[in-house]
Amino acid sequence: MLSFKYQTPHGVKYELYNDYAAKEMIIKGIKDNFISYGYRQVSTPTIEYYDVFSLVKSTVLKDEMFKFIDNSGEILVLRPDVTIPIARMVANNYKTNKDYLKFFYVSEVFRMRRNQNGKEREFTQAGIEYFGNNEPDADAEVIAIAIKSLLKNVSNFQIEIGHTDFYKGLLSEIDIDRVIQDKLKGLIENKNFVEIEILLDNLDIKKEVKDIIKQLPGLYGEFTDVLKKSRKMCLNDRMARSLENLEAVYEILNDYGYSQHISIDLGLINHLDYYTGIIFKGYMANHGQIILNGGRYDKLTEQYGHYMPATGFAINIDELLNGIKSTSKKLDKGYSTDYLILYTKENRREAFKMANNLRDKGLIVETDLYKNLKKHIDYAESNKINTLIIYGTERLKLIDLQKNNCMNIEIESFMKQLYNKDKNCFLTSIH
Repeated sequence: MLSFKYQTPHGVKYELYNDYAAKEMIIKGIKDNFISYGYRQVSTPTIEYYDVFSLVKSTVLKDEMFKFIDNSGEILVLRPDVTIPIARMVANNYKTNKDYLKFFYVSEVFRMRRNQNGKEREFTQAGIEYFGNNEPDADAEVIAIAIKSLLKNVSNFQIEIGHTDFYKGLLSEIDIDRVIQDKLKGLIENKNFVEIEILLDNLDIKKEVKDIIKQLPGLYGEFTDVLKKSRKMCLNDRMARSLENLEAVYEILNDYGYSQHISIDLGLINHLDYYTGIIFKGYMANHGQIILNGGRYDKLTEQYGHYMPATGFAINIDELLNGIKSTSKKLDKGYSTDYLILYTKENRREAFKMANNLRDKGLIVETDLYKNLKKHIDYAESNKINTLIIYGTERLKLIDLQKNNCMNIEIESFMKQLYNKDKNCFLTSIH
C-alpha cells in the first residue's frame, strides 16, 4: 500500500517563511487599502452546510466543493466561496439597515479542481463586498479599489470589464434551449470563432442575431472604440442600457485616473445566472491566469429572503504572487531581525530586559546564550541579521556584519542613542 506519510495532497502546499512573509506583506498592503476606503473586516465559517452553496445561484460548481458528513449525518463543505456566506450574513443581520454596507475579508478558500492546470485547491482570497448601492459609482469604486490594490504590488496589469445584459438582451431576441445556450456561452468565453460559426449555422435563428453573436468574441480591447462599434449592434433597450451603464462606470474610473488599466470585453459572460450587470476580471501581463474577478450580483441576498443590491470582487493572493514571480520581480521578504543579543547565565536577566526595551520600540530582537561566536555569526549571516550585541556587565560589544566592524559602548550610552530621535545613529530598524 502506498504511504502518503511524507506527502501533501494534490493542490495544497507548505508556505515556507520567505514566501509566507512576502504573502503577508502583500495582504497587509491590500487590507490597509480596503480600510482606507471605509470597508470593515468580517469573517465567515470555514465549514458550511452544503445547502448554503448548492441551493443558490452562484459561481461555485457543485462538483468543486470539498464535501464530508458530520456525526449527525449532515453534508458539510469546506468554504468554496466567501461572497455567498457574507450575503447570507447581510440578509440575516441587516434587514432593517437603510445605509450602505461595506465589508472586506481575507480568507482561505477550498475548491476541488479536477483539472489542476497549476491551480491550487486551497488558496487565499482578499476581497470586498459593497451592499445597498446600485449606482454606477458603486461599481466604479469597487473596480478602483481593485486597481489600487494591484498597484501596490504590480503595474503591468489590465482590468477587462463587460456587462451581462448585453448578451442577455441579445439572447432575448431568439429562442434556443438551455443546452445550446450553455454550449454557446462556453465557446464565446473561449473566443472559439470557428466552433461558434459551425454551431450557429445549424440553428434556425435570425440572421442579424447570428451575425452579432459571431462578432461577440471579438468585441474587446480599447474601451471607446469597442463601445462605438457595439452601439451599432443593439437590437433592444436592454442591450443599449448595458452599454450606457458601462460608459458611466468607465467615465467615473477615468476621473479616478485609472482608465489606462481598463479595457472592455463584451464576450465576458460567465455565470450569467449570478451576475446581474457589470462584470470584470484582472490579468497580469505575461501571466495567463486570472488574478481577480468581480461584478454586480443584485439578486444574491434575495435568495436569503432580503433584497439588497451588491457589487464586489476578490483577489486570488496566491495567483497574484505567482504572477509577480513570473515577471522576475523581487518579492519583499517582509521583516528581518534587527539585533541578536548574546548573553551569559550571569547577565541574562538584564539582557532580556534590554531586549524587551528594544522590542517595545518596534525593533525585532532575538536572544541566545553566548557560546561560540563563529556559530552565532554564521547564524546571523544566514538569517540576514546585521548586528550582534554581546551583553557585558557594564558594556556592550556591537558587531556590525554589514560594515564588518565592531565597537564597545556603555549600556547607558547605547540606550540614550536609541531614544535620541534627532541623531542619525546606527540604532535604527532595518525592517
